[in-house]
Amino acid sequence: MKNVACISSLSALLGSLLVSITATLVPAQAETVPVAHATAVSTPMACGGVTSTGSGNQTPLVIDGYPCSGGGTAGAVNAPEEPFISVKICAPGSTTKCQIIDHIEVDTGSTGLRVAYSALSSSLRPGSSGLPLVAGSASGTTLTECETYVDSYVYGPVVTADVYIAGQYVKSTQMQVFGDSAYKVPKACSSQGGTQTDTTRTFGANGLIGVNFLLNDNYAPYYNCKNSMPSSCTANTGYAGLPNTVSQFASNNNGVVLTLPAVAPGGTTAPVVGTLTFGVGTQGNNTPVASTLAVTNDGGSDANNGTFAAQVGGTWFTAYIDSGTDVVYFNDSANKNLVACSSKNGYYCPTSTQAVPFTLANTGSTVARGTLNYSVANATTELSSNTIAYNNIAGPDGSSATTNSSIGFGLSTFFGHNMYFLFQGKTAPGTGLGGGSTGTVTGPINGIN
Repeated sequence: MKNVACISSLSALLGSLLVSITATLVPAQAETVPVAHATAVSTPMACGGVTSTGSGNQTPLVIDGYPCSGGGTAGAVNAPEEPFISVKICAPGSTTKCQIIDHIEVDTGSTGLRVAYSALSSSLRPGSSGLPLVAGSASGTTLTECETYVDSYVYGPVVTADVYIAGQYVKSTQMQVFGDSAYKVPKACSSQGGTQTDTTRTFGANGLIGVNFLLNDNYAPYYNCKNSMPSSCTANTGYAGLPNTVSQFASNNNGVVLTLPAVAPGGTTAPVVGTLTFGVGTQGNNTPVASTLAVTNDGGSDANNGTFAAQVGGTWFTAYIDSGTDVVYFNDSANKNLVACSSKNGYYCPTSTQAVPFTLANTGSTVARGTLNYSVANATTELSSNTIAYNNIAGPDGSSATTNSSIGFGLSTFFGHNMYFLFQGKTAPGTGLGGGSTGTVTGPINGIN
């Protein structure tokens, strides 16, 4: 889920390279997981003019602060702690009416592809001469969507496009275009609360691809609208939801793997480049090793979908892993040193770095699958205006340290790891994902090594 409030006013495990540098994972009945990843490399993503989206089933995953004019100020860190890829979008059936769009955020907490109107060339904007509008279920209407995040929302029409990433593609899929001024927001959408982030600057990216466990975004409100007028819009409750783009690929479609190199304490001011790999256990580059820490997630159709159990301070809570959240958000009333910052709103500022162990378990269980040891440093002293990525920052979940609805493991826990997401209802070989070496497992499952 894109946490706009926590990414430099935009947006909510670390291996054994060094315990003081990154968190460590200790799977139950296993040795500490070794991390065989390179250190951070500095290859920024271009602002426009990108000519490749990767090859095979892999595409570069870049954290560079979105230093583009569309993000606010060219050359500045406009969106720290956000992972981006580039996506090629074409008009259905065309090989010439196409555009590679850089700085599409990868979000493991939502589903579906969404692109800002201003990021699209004129030939690909919604309409008869660009990306075809998807008809609503009522005669003469267009299908629109209100996608809500933690404290923000985007609104716009659903369109049809051909989508290419690396060597994977899907023809005539559906995606949302947000920020088109011709589509006024229905009151039913704006009244849900939060801020409308309808520009690339307020959104913090040129778009977003949601790759969470769900195969369709069936939580967002959809509408049938006439003439782009909000007063004409009625709820469309029959639409299955925007599809998970990756799940529609012809192969390598059962999940994703996000891989990021380790970063040092205090973060980095240089871009960090990793890999987004499509598929889980479908070929050598996406198959987890046997020592991977795996947790089975809630697979229901409610708001808890994609959650598991985690313990901190002696209490068990619902937890989730989300690349669209910047750091770890949790409350631990037993640790009185975790005090809120006075100047870095939303983060902890302990006087000394705190070691915080999290015990992970399958959803609905308290049987430990392994332990994530995380370090929480003082956000005021660690972060600067030009810090792009960081791995030892955390903040409180909710309004006080005595209440806790969930634990959110954000992007700071991805550094130095392969993070596996096996989609709901999809299968993969069991090795490393909680199954036997000869059997299969069924998602939703998180794997971390």
